[in-house]
Amino acid sequence: MRIAYLAAASALAMAANAAAIIPAMAQDAAADGSGGGLEDIVVTAQRREENLQKVPVAVTALSSEALDNARVVNVAALSGYAPNLQVTSQGQQSIPLFQIRGIASGASNNAVDPKVGVYLDGVYIGRSVGAIFDLADLQRVEVLRGPQGTLFGRNSTGGAVSLISANPTGEFGVRQQLSYGNYNAMRSRTVVDLPALGPLSVKLAYLHDEMEGDTDNLIAGKTLDFSQIRPDFGTLKYAKRLGGKNVDAFQLAARVDASDDLKIDYHFDYTDSRTSGRAVQYLGSPAGGAGVLAGVVVGFQPLTGGIVNAGKKQLDAVANATSSEHVITQGHNLTATWDVSDVLTVKSITAYRKFHQKPNTYDLSSSGGLRFSGAQLGALLQNDIPGIFDDANQPGPNDSFFALLTARETKQKQFTQETQFLFNWDRFDLTSGLFYFHENSPSTDVLGVMLPVANGVVTATPFDAIFGNGVTETRAVNDSMAGYAQLTWHATDQFDLAFGGRYTIDDRSTDLISVSSAQGGGLAAGQTYKTSYKRFNYTAIATYRPTDDVTTYAKVATGYVAGGILGAIPYDPEKLISYEAGVKSQLFGNRLRANLAAFYSDYKDMQVQSFENGVQAFRNAGKARIWGVEGEFEAVPLDGLTLNANFGYTNFKYKEYIQNGIDRSDEIRPTYTPKWTARLGGQYDFPEMANGGNFYVALDSRYRSGAVITEFSSGIPELDRLSYVKKYILADARAGIASLPIRGTEIGISGWVKNVFNVNRAPFGPEAITQVTIPDRGRTYGIDLSLKF
Repeated sequence: MRIAYLAAASALAMAANAAAIIPAMAQDAAADGSGGGLEDIVVTAQRREENLQKVPVAVTALSSEALDNARVVNVAALSGYAPNLQVTSQGQQSIPLFQIRGIASGASNNAVDPKVGVYLDGVYIGRSVGAIFDLADLQRVEVLRGPQGTLFGRNSTGGAVSLISANPTGEFGVRQQLSYGNYNAMRSRTVVDLPALGPLSVKLAYLHDEMEGDTDNLIAGKTLDFSQIRPDFGTLKYAKRLGGKNVDAFQLAARVDASDDLKIDYHFDYTDSRTSGRAVQYLGSPAGGAGVLAGVVVGFQPLTGGIVNAGKKQLDAVANATSSEHVITQGHNLTATWDVSDVLTVKSITAYRKFHQKPNTYDLSSSGGLRFSGAQLGALLQNDIPGIFDDANQPGPNDSFFALLTARETKQKQFTQETQFLFNWDRFDLTSGLFYFHENSPSTDVLGVMLPVANGVVTATPFDAIFGNGVTETRAVNDSMAGYAQLTWHATDQFDLAFGGRYTIDDRSTDLISVSSAQGGGLAAGQTYKTSYKRFNYTAIATYRPTDDVTTYAKVATGYVAGGILGAIPYDPEKLISYEAGVKSQLFGNRLRANLAAFYSDYKDMQVQSFENGVQAFRNAGKARIWGVEGEFEAVPLDGLTLNANFGYTNFKYKEYIQNGIDRSDEIRPTYTPKWTARLGGQYDFPEMANGGNFYVALDSRYRSGAVITEFSSGIPELDRLSYVKKYILADARAGIASLPIRGTEIGISGWVKNVFNVNRAPFGPEAITQVTIPDRGRTYGIDLSLKF
């Protein structure tokens, strides 16, 4: 906690010190007519282009240059670059867990909508698995904090992450970036802008990104044969190393300037991602449910010759039954913008997207190295201890045992159509539109709890009825329709009032093709679960600008996430109302930018994800209140020196948490929710050399306070201690030369280190029968080369 206060205080101190230095610099700049201050940033946080400092929304904008300098290669790497934003992997690299202001995105399932909306060029990405694609050519990323229930209204109680692709320029140009780093990391990005051909401009981009895993798999090459219970899954081979990736991504952007008033943009993206999940390590077994049995089985491993991946610090090698995960994502976006008159602009966004997560298995309980036979499990359940030691009951050389076995295949196709009507009058702005979303998503999940596997073949066992094992196959077909409008009245040159509303109709249908007994929930296979939800959300904002450099605002907004069914267990919508006040300032001749916000939210009918006997459960748990503060600062106290900082504080408190008819709000703990986050960084660009180009040095650090990763105490104090994620600071460094002209080519070269001090941290670790931890990658380093023609 003390470090968190120091981090936040250092951000404020930086602003104060900059304020002491900057006036003199601003006077000098005014005297000699030079600039050197911060550039204006344009965002689309209210679905129209506006200056970041004028828009009454808590939003962070990261340019393509800022993303490159920080080596943010996909959305999973955004963690900490905006206040109160955390992005972690749920073990598998294709499944991000977004959290904004204490609200996490939710379960990785085709029937659960994320609570943090991800948008690509204005198009809502319906599933978490399809939201972590690598993009070859981004213009900027915007992180909107707080409910976006009106303009970005599709399931955004926590906030939204908006990715904006770069458009073609119509002028020939080539940019090539090459990287090499430890773990044989190789990254190549090529962007080609083609010269305009009449009204048509085209840009192409290609990305290849690969890296070896950082953890050896002691059971690499072994297989799991699912053919007897799910023939189309076939046989899955365990990965050689864990944490690796091999990604190819392609983007095409085309623009047709049909007339002075009409432009048509087409964007296509394709990502082919092959990854192996992060290593999973065993911490212990909870004192209840199937965890007790799992703990007993672990205790017998010295007898049976199994491997226990025990330890909180990252191990060099583990035995994980994790296969490679192959995900293919692609999307088409056709956007037409027509300036009908000086008053009205009409925009149509038509998009089709799909992804396929091919069959894979992930060892979420870290039990792939365990050995325990079916005969031994039977003896254990009958309390026949001699039977466990009987030589005739010992496991064979290729036998294994899973506290939890999971395998999955998921597909999704989605179509969206949004038509916007943007009006601009003398004293009024109106943003309005109609929205339609349709998706079709089949998914198959194999579940095995306390499952013995003989000779690598997964079969039905007598224990399936006891533990609810089996195959759950569903198909979700969802439709959403909405109409929205937000009117801003410029009452005076300094004072604005805005009122907005969105009416949404969600129709949801889930076919239960097959259902394991653990996920039955009273609904049987062969049934179709249908439901419909209607909801009105609103926004009201008062904005006052005492000067051209300062914007203050007060805001109330609501958010909503539709209900549905997970497996065969229905759940209801969740709702949130948020109150926010903020101030944005850009001072001293654009030398200092300082933005502050405070918020309070009432959260009702919360959709809460948990693992219950290995099943990913989702239910409406009750109520909570969330409040916090956040700040962002950027300063140019000296020409060439840029400093930036942010901090966030989140206080999350359950007011009600009903489980089995009992209110456990005094026991439940908010998971993955650090109270404090902070960032402090800076870059110094040395003066330009005589022949062009300049050296630069950049440093960056991000702080996260401690957090729990399980809802309730395990009942074992030592296990609770091990599963607590302690506070940590990550530091990065980069130095190089930029824009060096050589024979008509601009060349840049730099060396970088991520996680300089090799901090061991594991921000994710569910209770999946056993309590596990999933460490993040340690220190990485490398060299980048860029060429611009």
